[in-house]
This record gives sequence, structure tokens and C-alpha cells, in this order.
Amino acid sequence: MSRKLKIVICIFTIVAFVLTSSVFALAQEDSGIIDFYTVFSKDDINKNRVGNSVYNWSIYMPQDAYINKDPKGSYFSMSSNSYKASINVEAILNKEGYTSLDEILLYAQDLISGYYSGSKLYSLKKGKDKQDQEYIEATSVYTDSFYVFVDEEESSGTFNLIRIYLSKNKRYNYIYRLTISMDLNFYSQHQNLLYKIADSFETNFDRNNPNIKDLADNVTSWRVHKNTSYGWQIDLPPYWKSTDIYNLEYNSSTQSFAPLYTDEEMGISTQKQQQDTLALASPDSQQEYDEYLSVSFVTNSNISFDKWVSQEIKSIEFYNKELLKVISSKSLNIGTSKAKIYDLRIRKSLNKTFVEKRLYVDSNNNKYVIKLYVPEEKYNKDKQKYERIINSFRVLPAKSRYFDSILWSGDLKPQNTLKTVKLNKAPFEMKISKDYKTNMPYYYYNYFTQIIGSSIPSAQGISDIETVMLYNTPYSILTINGGINVDPADKIIKNTMQAWVESNEYKSKTVNMSLLKYTDKNLSIYKFIYVYNILKLSELAKGNPNRDFNFINLQNRIIYMIKYNQYYYTIDLSIPVLYYNSYTVSDFENFVKSIKIDKIDFSKLNIKFVKEDLEKFKKKEE
Repeated sequence: MSRKLKIVICIFTIVAFVLTSSVFALAQEDSGIIDFYTVFSKDDINKNRVGNSVYNWSIYMPQDAYINKDPKGSYFSMSSNSYKASINVEAILNKEGYTSLDEILLYAQDLISGYYSGSKLYSLKKGKDKQDQEYIEATSVYTDSFYVFVDEEESSGTFNLIRIYLSKNKRYNYIYRLTISMDLNFYSQHQNLLYKIADSFETNFDRNNPNIKDLADNVTSWRVHKNTSYGWQIDLPPYWKSTDIYNLEYNSSTQSFAPLYTDEEMGISTQKQQQDTLALASPDSQQEYDEYLSVSFVTNSNISFDKWVSQEIKSIEFYNKELLKVISSKSLNIGTSKAKIYDLRIRKSLNKTFVEKRLYVDSNNNKYVIKLYVPEEKYNKDKQKYERIINSFRVLPAKSRYFDSILWSGDLKPQNTLKTVKLNKAPFEMKISKDYKTNMPYYYYNYFTQIIGSSIPSAQGISDIETVMLYNTPYSILTINGGINVDPADKIIKNTMQAWVESNEYKSKTVNMSLLKYTDKNLSIYKFIYVYNILKLSELAKGNPNRDFNFINLQNRIIYMIKYNQYYYTIDLSIPVLYYNSYTVSDFENFVKSIKIDKIDFSKLNIKFVKEDLEKFKKKEE
């Protein structure tokens, strides 16, 4: 949620309070009688503060406070009708390593200015509260005065106070942002109430104070999680919670779990580990869980256990053989259930290797897949913990009364698995797998950037072009371009290849590139292969522990460039290094054989490629 959107929500919340109050009663000092039954529970009736023991803060809570609490609590908000106010607290990881408020004023104005960008700023200063805590304070007024010609004195709107605190505790490496928004008319008469809340904020959580309500998840012991809909249970470690991880293989009947807090948030990682993590993280990258557990109910088919497992485990064929190793596999019994467990070692980048444990269970034809995914370093340090998780899975005798038969896709007889893609602006058709989709799923958006150098276009000089993009799990993109280009094939290829051979990837030999050529009368076919050299990447990163190359971000490519009469086409398959192998490549080569352009059928061509010398495409020195 953007900062401006949060401001708007706060403003509308305050306006709603004003409009729905039948009697405008001035707030009084608290009587000490606090009714939290609708907010928390009867056990919390004596609490007059809220806070978070993980993020290490606390604040005074008005007696009629309405709490909006997210599971982690890194962003907290509450509102009070009697105070006509909305109160927000954010704990923001100090990624830049600011050591003083002066540095924040100099280099991090966005931490403050975003909240008054739509308001009139009236003060920006440093101060200290009663607890001798230093802060940066900004005050502003959001008003509708642009509708009425008021400039000297605001008549109505919202008064905003922002305070920025910097944690002095090295374990809690956070910047705290406190925002209080109060009805302007009410504030003008009751400034003391706003500052009563503001001055009560502490960058500390006193665990011995019985009057503080801890909003952090305090599940600090192992517990059993039961799923009575699909009939299973499993042990969860402290702080692990159900999450919304989208499982790519089983998009229904799946429940996933992950740690609620990171090692940095729990204060159990070293400062160096935090720095390394921050250095490797892209600010625009999608959040990715380092460790998670998923349990999927797959089917209640009567297919044999061995056949089912052999079909399910085929998914490992998608992986690059250089980056995947099957550590072990064994059969076992869990009560009366048949089971088989695989241990996989997956190298996702130069510096990150993961252990994935897959447990396949069959209980009276009800089949489950359990996956545990964890960094190898973590797994080796706490192997007993992860073994307990995976080995604790049990099938329950009872299931939901709505439970009925669920088909397994492996039971379905193979139909026509190909579909035809056609272009309108140029004669072209090709058969591809139905696994390729034309709509881009949300999990693709941040994966396709070259890390070493910028992405280079596969063709230049094309006009009147039509593009079709198709996406396949896992993370592969097939792009088909076709249109009119009257330039001769040699000129098009020269312009295209010149960019590739002048790239950093080619010069550093971190990518193996090759170009193959086939010509026949008015048809020319070029096949360009672009494959990352993992050993060269390791050499490039050697000596720099913060340099890493992600094997999902890095894309190997095979590009067919075809010139036929006045038409020019490119068929570009981009596959993450992690999933590049002979299995995925052979499928693509079969697609190419199905191409039909006008009266030319590629399946009937006797294509014998000749290798081109890439050096001839380099720019000539003048």
C-alpha cells in the first residue's frame, strides 16, 4: 500500500468518525476503566499500552482504540473516536545503515516528505521527548481550502504529526515512523491529547510491564497444525505461520507455511549477514521466502503408489543438470500409509544452495505431497528441526463432510498437447505446447533482467511487426516476431549480431554464443544460441562475497532468425539457467520443425546448419 493511499485512508477514517458521531463530546483524561472486550479479550482489560516485542516499541492506547493488526506487526495502526485521531507506527529496517537523525535529514527525506507531500508543511525540526528520545518531527495540515479561498488560516481538514526515531539498540536495526492524524478543529482545542499519544511512544518494549499488550506473534514453542478439510497434520516450529505462497504445481488443496519473521527481525543474524542480504536484495524484486513448507492433497485416485510417484517426480527434469543433485531417496511407512522421500540439492545462484525435501504419501489411495524448502546452510545448522517437520506428517482419519473425489491429471489420457500460433501480418504458423499461456502470471514480472549487461534486442530494422509472447512454467518466455523487412538477410543479421558480440557477456566469455546458418533460394535461417557459462560466472564473482548471479534471473536463449522474401521472423525462447536442459530445448526444437511459412513446411526441409564466425560481426576499428 502506497504512503499516499495510507494518508487518504486515515483521512477518510477520521471523517467517518466525525460524521457518525451523534454527539460531539470533548475527550477527557482516561478514568482508568478500559473495556477491551471487543478489541482483545477479557484478559487484557488492564492494559493501556500496545507494542511489539519483536520490533521493540510501545505506545499509549486510548480507551476506545480500534486496532488494525497485521500478522507481523511491522506496520501497526489504530484509531480513536474520542481523540478524533488515527495513529500509525512503522518499523522500517535500516537498510542504508543510518547512524544519526542528521543523516536521515540529509539523505532520507523520503522517509518524511511522503506523508506531507499533499499537505502544507508547517514545521520540520529535531526534538526530545520525556524519555529523552531524540526524533525528527514534521507537522502539516491537509485541508480542502483550495475549494474555498482560505490561505492565512486553515478552516478544516486534518492535522498530521510525523516523528522519526532511530533505534539505539544495535540488535534492533530499525527506523521508527510514528504518524498521528487528528481532526484539525479538534486539534486546535486539544493539542495536549495529540502530544499525550506522541510523547508516550518508546523505542523499547518492557516485557515486565503487565499493562502492555504485545501485538507480536508469541508462538515460541512447537505445536501441531491440523487440516481437517483434507485430513492431515504436521508439526510447526516456533513463529511459523500459514502463508499465501502460491505453489506452482498444485494450485488447489494446498496449504503453505513459512517463518513469520526473518533472522534479521528476530535479531539472530550477524551484522555481516544483514549487510550481505541487503547487498544482494534488489529493491524492486518480488519477496521470496528463503524457507517454506507446503502440504498438498493431490488426488484420491486408485493408481498404484509407484506409478504415481514416478509421474510426480518427473518435475525434476525441468532443472539444469549442473544445478540439481538428488542427494537421496528412500521408501518408508508412516503408520499404515506408504511413503517415499527425496532429498534434492538445488543451486539457485552462485552463493545460494537450497535443500528441498519431498515426501510422497499414499493413505488408502488419498495422495499427499509435502515439500520442505530451506537454505543448505540453515539446514546443516539445524538439521534436527527440519527433519522433525518433514517426519511429523500424519494422515488424520476424519476429513471434511464436503470431501469428494479429486482427479489426478496423470489419470487422464493424453489428448492433443499442441496448439497452433498464427500471425496476421505475415504468413506464419507454428505448433507449440498447450503449457504455454498468452497471459502473464503475476510471478513473472521481476524475473527477466540480465544481470551482467543490459538486455540486447534480437533484431533491428523491423517495421510493421507483430509480436506474440507466451509464458510457460517454470518462467520460460517464447516470443514470436514477424513482419515486413525488405533489407537483405545479411544486413539484418549483421546489425543484430554486432550488438551481441560487442556485449560484456561475449567479451568476458561468461556466455557461450554461437550462430548457425542455413540458406536455400529465398529462405535464410539463422540459429543463435546464448548460454551462460557457470564456471566463468564463478570466476567473475571470485573474491567478492557480495557479488552473486541468480540462476532464475539469468536467461539462456535460443533465437531463430528467419528471412523469407520480404518477411522477417524471430522465434526467441528464453529459459532461466536453473531450468535449461536438453529436455526443455528438445521440445522447442520440435516446435520449430512445425513452422509453416507460405508454402514452406519446415518439417520437410533437410536443414544442415553451417557455423558462422562471430568475430566477423565486430565493429571495424577506424
